[in-house]
Amino acid sequence: MNGMSTDMISMRIKSYFARSVEQAIQDAHQELGGDATLITTRRATPEARHLGAYEVVFGVAQAREGTGAPSGNLDAELAILRDQLDGIKRLLRLGNSHSPQYSKNGLQELHEELLRFGFEDRWARQITDEASAAWEGLPSVERSSAPLRRLAAECVAKRLRVASDFAPADADSNRVAIFVGPPGGGKTTTLVKIAIRECLARRRSLRIISVDPHRVATHEKLRSYAAILGVGFTAANTLPEFMDAIRENGNKNVILVDTPGYGNRDSELACDLARIVAPIQNTEVHLVLPASMMTEGLLRYVQFYESFKPQSILLTKLDEVASYGPILSAVMDADKPLSFLANGQNIPEDLATATSAALLGALLESERAEAVTAA
Repeated sequence: MNGMSTDMISMRIKSYFARSVEQAIQDAHQELGGDATLITTRRATPEARHLGAYEVVFGVAQAREGTGAPSGNLDAELAILRDQLDGIKRLLRLGNSHSPQYSKNGLQELHEELLRFGFEDRWARQITDEASAAWEGLPSVERSSAPLRRLAAECVAKRLRVASDFAPADADSNRVAIFVGPPGGGKTTTLVKIAIRECLARRRSLRIISVDPHRVATHEKLRSYAAILGVGFTAANTLPEFMDAIRENGNKNVILVDTPGYGNRDSELACDLARIVAPIQNTEVHLVLPASMMTEGLLRYVQFYESFKPQSILLTKLDEVASYGPILSAVMDADKPLSFLANGQNIPEDLATATSAALLGALLESERAEAVTAA
């Protein structure tokens, strides 16, 4: 065999952190040269976030003539060790695959399909790697019936969490559900859907509160809905009025609170309301996000509304998008459970409890369509 024996070769693995993936890749190539192999890209972990928003891991083969100086930071050393092991596993999977169906070209096709589905590149790469690893881990007899696309959908599904049941199980219990989110996100319409489906249909006593200290006229739409439903309604034009309304209706099973749609220029106003909301007992805050936004915009609002400490994300306007990749990327980055999915304006029909299957159906439908075509 020509060349150096494998026991004399080691793989140098190094992570590069930067504000963007492109900058991290550029830094890696400057230091490691053109022979470096890109292993993975991902958003930096919280403990490494001060180094940069993104982490890019590169590997380069080298003769085993010595080791670099040890790091004084134990956490950093453990992270590097994990990257080394993950990188070697990926290289072995790509190099030793005996199936032409899932060769390197097949993995590239899956990666490109995930990009077409709207996933961010970092997630498309990671999902592709995990799907490949899952396929390699299957018994030989099961591999032919486990398409990569389905395994990729399962990898995404494992990352998606679902919030607990909305309506209190105990008829004597109470809950304050507060809906926050950007302007035009569909908070008011979604609140009415939930009032009908989760409260009136389950015979839960209910009060609807609309709080907006800045624009008095915004209460009227919700006031009309409450009158049609025959439920109590309070318009709070100041924060003290809002707190009074919460206290006065503490005997209700459910209080639904509609809030103003704050934009990036309204951070102080949003923080004022968030400080009022924080001490309220038995609250659950739903961050209402329109699926029609791209991943970057969704994540910007996730960060903007973090002062409210939302426990879950509620997705609206699913009927207005062709693919769910951007919202799936954002939800996985936000790492918050999903509560409801709203896919239209019809009240209360266009509302469903969140499930991963509902968001991943397009990937699986594509798989079934290919199977039918092949048959």
